[in-house]
Amino acid sequence: MKSFGLVLSLVSAVGAVAMAAPITFAQASGQGQNWLSASETVTYQPAQEAARVQETLSQFDSALAMHDVGGLQAAGIKRVNARRWQRFFKDNPRATVTDQCPVTALFISDDAASWTCTETSTIISEGKPRSFVHVIRFTFAKSDGEWTIADRR
Repeated sequence: MKSFGLVLSLVSAVGAVAMAAPITFAQASGQGQNWLSASETVTYQPAQEAARVQETLSQFDSALAMHDVGGLQAAGIKRVNARRWQRFFKDNPRATVTDQCPVTALFISDDAASWTCTETSTIISEGKPRSFVHVIRFTFAKSDGEWTIADRR
């Protein structure tokens, strides 16, 4: 019977500490320190990482718009794929490629992310624009705090 009472006391003590923790954060933030509560930390980190992944995709899209193969490589596109883009741009100097990526389709897990987007490619054929729309999946990797495109299919 004594062991049951000891367990109950420990559970009560742990519960009291857990309940006091949010109060401690609230009091610390009132003293001018930049403390975040546990719930704020959870929501802040993914939003910050999502913004960084978005920056990488924006870098890729800007390079596409400018037909900048070096910019594609800086975003993480491998050399062999960058050469394919270079040939595509050479054969289609007026081509445009745009990505529509809904925020809800971005998934981040630790140092990896994936984003399913709709890509529209427009080329000029026989003097008329021809557009091709297809689903594309970007895979991102984070290394040393920087996100890059690891794969694009």
